[in-house]
Amino acid sequence: MTISDIGPMSILPNEKKVQPQAIDIEMAVLGSMLIDNGTILKTLDLLATEDFYNEIHKLIFSSIYELYLIKNKPVDILTIYNVLQNKELFVNAGGISYLTKLTDTVQTVANVESYITIIKEKAILRKIIKAGYSIISDAFHEERSAGEILNEAQAVLFNIFSQHKNNTKHDGCINISGLIQPLLKEIEHLHLNPNEISGLSTGFKDLDNKTTGLHPAELIIIAARPSMGKTALALNIAEYVALHEKKPVCIFSLETTRSMLILRMLSSLARVNGWNLRNGQCNDNDLKKLHKAANEIASSPIFIDDNSNITIMEIEIRARELANELYKNNTPLALIIIDYIQFIRSKQQRFESRQQEVADISRALKSLAKDLNVPVIALSQLSRKTEDRSNRKDNKPQLADLRDSGAIEQDADLVMMLYREGYYNRDDTALNNKALLMIAKQRNGPIADIPLVFEGEYTKFSSKYIMQED
Repeated sequence: MTISDIGPMSILPNEKKVQPQAIDIEMAVLGSMLIDNGTILKTLDLLATEDFYNEIHKLIFSSIYELYLIKNKPVDILTIYNVLQNKELFVNAGGISYLTKLTDTVQTVANVESYITIIKEKAILRKIIKAGYSIISDAFHEERSAGEILNEAQAVLFNIFSQHKNNTKHDGCINISGLIQPLLKEIEHLHLNPNEISGLSTGFKDLDNKTTGLHPAELIIIAARPSMGKTALALNIAEYVALHEKKPVCIFSLETTRSMLILRMLSSLARVNGWNLRNGQCNDNDLKKLHKAANEIASSPIFIDDNSNITIMEIEIRARELANELYKNNTPLALIIIDYIQFIRSKQQRFESRQQEVADISRALKSLAKDLNVPVIALSQLSRKTEDRSNRKDNKPQLADLRDSGAIEQDADLVMMLYREGYYNRDDTALNNKALLMIAKQRNGPIADIPLVFEGEYTKFSSKYIMQED
């Protein structure tokens, strides 16, 4: 039966059909736990109560959990019977005779891990069925928009997928002895190759030296007041990673359209005045450089989503979808850029304050970085405090100036603040091209100020070393 076959009075198809389950396997796992306490921790670590299909099995499993982990008591037929003897469901199932039956199904406890895999597989299939029923029901009732139903469906199905992936790659606690040698080899390699960095290069030499590059699972904040150039800086990093390192970059642009981002990249890469580019005042030499830059950008692994009304849930879903697709092609996603935090809507509809909403978004971005194991650069606005200070020499931003929530500072591994003194002192032309990237927080490195050169006509930041070479 397909969805198109379902009539208006039959919202849930095949309601009487038995869902995927493995009762005998569930019995064998519970029986193993009752006769061999050594299997209990392993099983409790890999299974949850809801993974069992049979209700009496859920009751027995939760009782084992309570007795062994919470009350720190031994588990066997008699101790579990003592816990369950007053439960009607347990009594109706046969009481102590049913517990004996469970142990009788066990031929060897050596097969428990294989049994656990089967139980998890059946549980995942049931979750898929439940999600499908829910999607169909929502669509029939038409109480929410199609977009809302699709977004929730994507989130639910991806959550099931993530659980399945995590179940098949469960590592648990690893003895430190197995982690030392790989780290030593990496340190020795960097010692023999001093010009290399351990993370992803940004293209800015001084910045890479202070941070050793951008690292997987890190949340990186680039913060500034409007018009300081934080979007330009993020695009410069994206260009370097995609064009020079040949690694995929995903950009979520909530403020700027795809076309405008591409124009900025063309101006930066071709070194053609951005204003002339937008109004068509380009000479023949400019056009040649633009064609060359366009070919480079067109062949680069840059992916752009410019939905201005996107939620954090949609960002998570789309980033994961892209990461999975790239992984299949053996070109793993290297970097995510989000422009910018204050434009993102939370997956929840209501918060008591904007600070709580931004905190929720910040935590989600950190989780996204960890789950996909890629650095996430999120741009953020600074509050007006820098401009309201009476002393004009005190315009430099501070961590306390991060707008809307202290959670951004807390969740971030690296916070960088962009500052151009020339923005405030426009009469001093000597300051026009000077910029400062201030590392205000670095979880695993030093605090430092990185001098940069700002070329506004090209929407481009450059290292001072690069400018000297030019």
